[in-house]
Parts: sequence; C-alpha cells; structure tokens
Amino acid sequence: MKKFLLTLFTIFICPSLLYSQTVGLVLSGGGAKGIAHIGVIQALEENNIPIDYIAGTSMGAIVGALYSMGYTPAEMVELIKSPDFASWSTGTMEEDYIYYFKKPDLVPEFASFKIGLQDSSKITPHFLPQSLINPLPMNFAFMRIFAPYTAQSGGNFDNLFVPFRAVASDVYNKRPLILKNGDLGDAVRASMSFPFVFKPIEIDGVLVYDGGIYNNFPIDVMKEDFNPDIIIGSNVASAIEKPDENNLMGQIENMVMQKTNYTIDENEGILIDFDLKEFGLLDFPKADIIYNIGYEKTQDMMDSIKSRIPREIAADKIALQRMIYKSKTPELIFDDVSVQGGNHSQQSYIKKQFHTNDERPTFTQEEAKKSYYKLLSDSKISDLIPHAIYEEESGNFKLDLKAKVSDNIVLGIGGYISSGNTNLIYLGAKYRTLSLYSMDIDVNGQLGKTYTTGLASVRFELPSDIPMYLKLMGVHSKKKYYESEKLFYIDESPTFITNGESYFKLRVGLPFLTTGKTELSAGYGTLTDRYYQSNVVDYSQTTADKSNYKLFMGSIRFEKNTLNSFMFPVSGNSISVVGEAVYGKEYYYASEGKEISKRSTNKNKHSWLQLTGQTNHYLNLSQKFTFGIRSEIVLSSKGFFDNYTSTIIQAPAFTPTPHSKMVFNEAFRATQYIAAGVLPIWKIVNKLQLRTELYGFAPFYKIKRGENNKPYYGKFMNSFEYIGEVALVYDLPFASISMYVNKYSYPKNNWNFGIGLGFLLYNAKFIE
Repeated sequence: MKKFLLTLFTIFICPSLLYSQTVGLVLSGGGAKGIAHIGVIQALEENNIPIDYIAGTSMGAIVGALYSMGYTPAEMVELIKSPDFASWSTGTMEEDYIYYFKKPDLVPEFASFKIGLQDSSKITPHFLPQSLINPLPMNFAFMRIFAPYTAQSGGNFDNLFVPFRAVASDVYNKRPLILKNGDLGDAVRASMSFPFVFKPIEIDGVLVYDGGIYNNFPIDVMKEDFNPDIIIGSNVASAIEKPDENNLMGQIENMVMQKTNYTIDENEGILIDFDLKEFGLLDFPKADIIYNIGYEKTQDMMDSIKSRIPREIAADKIALQRMIYKSKTPELIFDDVSVQGGNHSQQSYIKKQFHTNDERPTFTQEEAKKSYYKLLSDSKISDLIPHAIYEEESGNFKLDLKAKVSDNIVLGIGGYISSGNTNLIYLGAKYRTLSLYSMDIDVNGQLGKTYTTGLASVRFELPSDIPMYLKLMGVHSKKKYYESEKLFYIDESPTFITNGESYFKLRVGLPFLTTGKTELSAGYGTLTDRYYQSNVVDYSQTTADKSNYKLFMGSIRFEKNTLNSFMFPVSGNSISVVGEAVYGKEYYYASEGKEISKRSTNKNKHSWLQLTGQTNHYLNLSQKFTFGIRSEIVLSSKGFFDNYTSTIIQAPAFTPTPHSKMVFNEAFRATQYIAAGVLPIWKIVNKLQLRTELYGFAPFYKIKRGENNKPYYGKFMNSFEYIGEVALVYDLPFASISMYVNKYSYPKNNWNFGIGLGFLLYNAKFIE
C-alpha cells in the first residue's frame, strides 16, 4: 500500500518524470543585433532551461548553428569578437595572409572591363563591387568552422548536438527554403546572404539569399519540423519602417523584405522581444553591449519562463553532453584536393598551391588557408568556394574547390582629377594566363598636362620549388613642374623643369615569408632634365639648359606590405629597403640664347651606391582612432652633377603626401637625409576619415647654391624642414576623394588648398 501511494504521489507532484516537455528555440534575423540571442541562451542555460531544438534565420541561423554544434555562449561571443570574424564579416583580408609576392603592380584604375578569349563578345564591367562585403574571406571561414560538424552529423541537421533548421530564400521561385540537411556552412551562408551586402550562393542549382526575405522569424518551421511542447522566440528584428530618401539600406530592405509576423500564440510559447533600433546591421564591435541586453532581459523574464517550463536540465549535465559530442568531432585534416571550374592546366596550377605529394600526403586547415589566400592574391581567380568532404575510410577530408577563373583580357580606365595642374587620365590593358607557366602582359599609360607616361611589361612565373618570376619592363615618362605652381620662391632658382626618363629593366622576384618579397633588378636608362638656371629670364628668347644621363643600374629590394590602401591607409604595415648601384655618364648642354652648345664633359662619369629605407605602421587605438608612424632614410655616395639645379633635380626627394608628389620643393631634396612623421587619424564614420599628417625632414648635408650655380654642402645636420597637412578623405567604391590644406616650412607662407579625386600613382622611377 505504501508503495502504491508513493507512486501516486510522484505522478501528481513530479509529472515531468513521466512526461518530458520539449522546448524549441527560434531566433530571428537582424544582423549584429542577433548577438542578443547569445545572451538569451546564456540566461536559459544558467537557469537550467533545456533547449531541445533550434531554428533561425540570418544572424539567428549563425547563432543557432553554432549552438547546435556544441558551442557554449562564451565560445560564441569569443568567436564574434575575434579578428577572424572581423575579417570575414567585413570582407577584409587578414594582414598575415596577404601573399604579397603574387599581388599585381598597383595602377590608378577606377573601373575595368574583362573579356574572355572563349567569347570575346561577352564583356564584364567591373565598376562597382558585386556585393558590399567581399565574400572570399567568408567562404573559407565557413568551411573551417562548420565542415567538421557537417561530417559528424552526416549532413543531417537532426544529428547535431541540438537538431537545427535554417531558413533561406529562393527568390526565383518566390518561396522560403527550409534547410535541414547538406552542408551546414552552406545553409548558414545562404540564410545570411542579404541582397547587395553579401553575394548569394548556389544550392542545388538555385541562387539562394537571406532567409529574412520571406521568413525572418521561423516559428512555423519549428512547429512543422519539430513540434515542441513549447517555443521560446527571441526577436531582435524591428518592423519594416517607411524608407527615408537618404537611407539606401532602408530602401533596399523595403524592396526585398516581406512582412513577417513576430508574434507567438500564448498557448504555444513565450516571446522575448527586443527594441534594438539604435544598433545597425553591422555593429559587431558592440558585441558586449548587445549580448548584455539579451542576457539581462531574459533574466528579467525568467520567472514567467520557469512557470511555463518546469522541466530542468543541470548545467553540468549539458557540459558533459557537449564534451562527449565534441570529442567525436573529426579534426579538419586534408589529404586530397579536387577542383571544379577552369581548364586542365588551370586546375593543375590550383592544386599545386596546396603542395600535396607522396612524402607529405596531408595538410592542415592553417596550411589550406594560406594556400587559399595565395590563390586569391593576384586577382586571376574571381571566386573560390571551398568545401571539405569527409572521407570515412581515412578519417580525413578532401578539399573541393569550385573556382571561377577571371577572363584573360582586362581593360582599365582611371586617373586623377585635382583642383591644380595635375589632372591625369589612365588607360590600361592586361593579358593574363593562369597555369604552371603563368604569363602577364601589361600595357598602360597616363596622359595629362603635368605628367605623361607609358609602360609595357611581361612577367613569367616559373614552376620551381621556390616560387619565382621574371619580369621585363620598359617605361617612358615626362614630368613637368610649372612656374604657376609657385614651386620656387628665391630669386636665383629654376622656374620651369621638365624631367624625362626612358628605361628598361629586368626583375627577378622571390617571396619572403607571406607578406613580403625580394626583387633583384638590372637596367639601363636615359634621363633628360630641361631647366632654367634663373627666373630672371625672357622665355621667348631663351632655351632651357639640358642635362642628359645614360645610366646602368643594379638593385636589390626587400619589401613587405599589408597596408589597406596605397594613398590613404588606416591599417596595416609596410617596410621597404632598396640597395642600388649606379654607373653612367652625364652630358650637360648650356643654353646660349635660342641655341645650345655642348659643355666640356671631362667630369661626366658618375658612379654611386644608394640605400633607401621606408616604413609605415598604423596602430588601431580604438574603433574610431588610428595612429600612424612613417619613417624614411636615404644614404648615398652620389656626388654633384654639373650645376646646382641639375644636382637638386636628381637628388632623392621626400614626398609623403599626394600634394608633395605633384610639386617640386628643393628644400625636401638631398642625397642623404632622414625623415619621420606621425599621422593621427579619426575615422568619423565608415569610409570617412580625417587625417592629420605631420612630418619632419633633416638632410645630413643640405645641398646649397654657390657661385656660378655650383653646388656645395652645408654643415652637418644644420637644416630642418617640416610638412603639415590635414585632409578629409572619403573612400568611394571605385576611388577616393579628398579635401586638404597643408603648409610647408619652405618657402615662407607656403600654404596650399585643394581637392583630389582618384588615384595619384606615377610609374616607378629608374632610380628607386
């Protein structure tokens, strides 16, 4: 009798022992606001609330998938705050993986047009990016994070640590797509691919987009697929508001997003609703704040949640289950590579980058990542989607790469537009091949009032054990400095200069680690300078003096570069060290009225050694502030040329800003000098920065003008000059626009104001 009464008591008092209540968690989309979902999960776990099923859309799919794989809330927050997440969520390449050896030479290009040799009628314009965020870093990151769990579950999301569903959108058939099996990374990637922000992916031959387009709060999916006894819904999305004419993202959201019901029937579950309008879709740096909002609100509702969910599961039990599950997760080790896309030669080239052979049959995910970024560095592959296919027999993975090779011919247009004399148009053409014997042919030119140049080069990549390239290049350029630029302010100074160069060089390049390269060069060039020795001259009655130089050179260059922009960087580092040996002859032609005569050339032979070093380093102090440091040193055994003007024209120049590259300022030229500067940068909003640049310049021996225009050295370290500039810079999708004001210490009261649009980038000079 006692036993019967005890059993009856247990039934009434502890019905959960006979009836196990199931709980489903539904997570809405909402971009960075979805970090609040992690706080919700943390609060539920701390209070022993079970989560038996999980479904999510967009950011909700990311959080849901991570939890379904066995991630703890702390691990999820750690991932979102990591540099890796910052890289793929913003589409930026991680500095340490930029393979500088493969990167093509910089050109001042606004837009390009790609033409394939197979179908020359198909021209692909590239003016604006295909998506706001570059998907290539994300492609590899999703494979690395999700592939082991796809393997562990056998591609069935019911077999994950917590059964999971993601929602994507099939815009062609105008319907939501419920993802319950297949590649887990693809499911999450599809669910979060908001149009224009992220590039869509293809699943079963259909392009799929963000699940929020048709179903941003998949309560119905949870009921239909899992039918839990009670649902907890976490909603961070806001109702779509009337678009503002100045809010492009709001307009796009109104065009593509369908209305979603963000409510839950009281009989079916509990709604945790958030008001997070103050946060943007990409406010991931505010992760801690958003997480705490989710955690605190869920804790505030805990009494009502517990009243609806009497069943509990201890935190230590969840931790044990999680540990057991993750102990069975296979390690991401690769032993094979397969390639889809491209021809046989291109596929062989891609496979070779991963260095698999009989002696070393496997490679790690870190090695795969380095090779992946190496392939993307030269822009010959426009898209590369990796998948890790699990091989049960070996316990390893096969790396399957879906590659889209760029078209062979690229036509480019660009230049620089300014409020001064420097206005340039750039036109370029490239022919590129991708194979074990890759070849690049490049022809380009710039045309303007102050600068004209043309370049032709061919580069061969050699399939040696140590990567190597040979590059033959020819350059012709002419740079003019006008009197109207107010470049000289003393009485005895040249008022008009033309600096011309024509040269050929052969370069041999070798990689140095990942972000650097070494280059050996040899070349021959003719340099021609035309100039007036005095500004007290009647130009109509006088011919400019002329200096010709016929020179041979050899050099070795080491450079490392991870800067995010070559004109206005805010992150990264660069270092360049160049050693040069130069030998040749100088020919000076003095003007005599409208005629010129050859002066004695008994001292026209010159030879010298030169060492140039330059560093740039940018420290991100906070989300809004960056501090840059620049330094430069030149050491040279170069002697004087025939006269002061010819010597100062050919002296190395310190030109740290775009404006300083346009003008000729003799105070910042010397055969030996040291210079340094600081760059406090305020990143006002995304793409808009306020730069302050302060530089000091100290020649070891200042070159001075003596009697009869003969040069001589001043005293050691007896001169100091400075440049100060403030610039407001906005980065457009295709170029940068800047407004600046600057001051040079020489000449007196040398203030300059201006506006520039585009890229100011001259071809390399013969003596670097």
